[in-house]
This record gives sequence, C-alpha cells and structure tokens, in this order.
Amino acid sequence: GREAWVSKGPSLSEEEERLAKLRHKLSQIDAILGDGPREPDVEKIASDGTEVSGPSDRTLVRFPGERGEIVVVVGTSKHAQIPGFLERISRLVDEAYSAVGKRKRVSTYDAAHRLEMGDAGPGANRVLHLAFRGEELLGCASTTFDPGWTDEGCGHWGLLAVDPAHQRTGAATALVLAAERRLATISEAIQIEYEYRAGDDFSERLMKWYEQRLGFDGGPKPRGGCSFRRCLKDIPEEAQQRGRRRRLLEVQALFERQVADLEEAMPPARKASTPSTRGTDAEMDEDDDLD
Repeated sequence: GREAWVSKGPSLSEEEERLAKLRHKLSQIDAILGDGPREPDVEKIASDGTEVSGPSDRTLVRFPGERGEIVVVVGTSKHAQIPGFLERISRLVDEAYSAVGKRKRVSTYDAAHRLEMGDAGPGANRVLHLAFRGEELLGCASTTFDPGWTDEGCGHWGLLAVDPAHQRTGAATALVLAAERRLATISEAIQIEYEYRAGDDFSERLMKWYEQRLGFDGGPKPRGGCSFRRCLKDIPEEAQQRGRRRRLLEVQALFERQVADLEEAMPPARKASTPSTRGTDAEMDEDDDLD
C-alpha cells in the first residue's frame, strides 16, 4: 500500500528499482528500433498470395479465395479455464493422429501445462499454438526455442495436429507459418522429426510436404524399411531480421504494460522521483530478462 512506499524514505524501494530498470530497458529498445515502423509487418507468401501478419502470439493468416482467414494464437492459462477446452485439445490430438494410423496422446494435465507456458509472453521457451476459424478450434502445434536436443540457435516445432473434420482447409499451413514466424524471432534454424515408412502413402505425403514444400532437409531418401527422419532448414536472413524486430516490439509492449502497472500502484511523488534510465548504452544488456 501507500504506507509501504512512504516508509522506505528517500531510498528506492524494490518496486522503484524495478520501474527504473524497465524504463531503462525501454529507452534501449527505442534506440535500437530507431525511426522504423512500430507495427508488426505483413508478409506475403509469393507462391499463392497468402498473407501473414500480427504479433507472434496472434498471427493472422489470410488465404486467397474461399479459405478465408485463420487466426493462430499462443495458448495461455486463460484457454485452460474455458469449460471443456482441455478435453477438446486432448481429443483433437488423439483423433488427428489416429486418423492416419499413429498413436499420440495429450492428457488434459499435459494440455493445461502446455497452455500455462504461454503465460510468460515473449519470454516463454515452449508454447502451444492454437488455430481458430471464428470460435472453432481447428488444430494445434508446439514451438520451442531451446528444446535441449537441437544445436545452439536451432528451434523446433512439433505436435502438429489438425481436427480431421478441418483438414485440407489451410489449418496445418497456418499453424506452420505461425510456428516458424515465432521461431524466427530468436532462432537461426528449425528442426522437425517424423517417422518414415517406405511405400506408406501417408509417409510419402509427409515427406513431400516437409522436405519439398516446406524446404526441410532430411538427407537421402531411405530405400526401404522404417526410419526416423531428423530434418533441418535455415531461417532466411530477411525472416530473421523481421523476427528480431517483431520480438523487440513485443518485448516493448510487455515492458510498457509492466511500467503502467507499477506506476498505477505508486504514489505520485515517488513515481516522479524514480529515475527514468540507468546508464547510456543503446544495446540491451546480455543479462536482461523478460520477467
């Protein structure tokens, strides 16, 4: 309360230290962003005219023609609080994999845990993307900046699942576009994995989509049998540059919300006396976190 602020006297309280640090970080971000646009860019996929826009946690994918728009959001604990939503995710993953003869289970506990990771905002390592057309959940996918088993700077996406009733409507494409767009904010490359069975129609379709259309490289095609394909692709430098800038904008928005919350709780006299910056470097400190 107000009494807690006043009792600190002229020295900076923990909250004031936090406010000063946030203001300093914001000044650094402003210096890095310069005079460039402060809104997320719109990317056009040249092959078919698909447009991708919005921040990493809410990507709008606009398809040409009748497929319309799909919104891909990063799931949070708020989604977990929607009655029946955890069961819907669990059932969707089960049905999507079972439809192609695969077995994949996501319990409601696991679904809730994955959604809670999104509460960390830009600082989250692993998140669950959710694809919607209107209010209808179409599918999901997971992205991780550092899964622990890829090379340094190599992100990962997986758990790609689309409700069989909504397949071939652009949902999988939208999820991959959103996933790779998020990874481009930090990563330099992307890794995926899948099981390949020679002669199996579904495996052949996966290989064609992953290793031809999406541009992943899994090495020479197996001559037969069953194999585990570890596939990689580099993120183009232009996409990395757009991603880095988009991340700065997202971190800036997060810090601005935190500053507003701190200022709202602070007595006016203390708010005015809190330093606005610390230091003069225009680069973000290496040990700066996103708490």
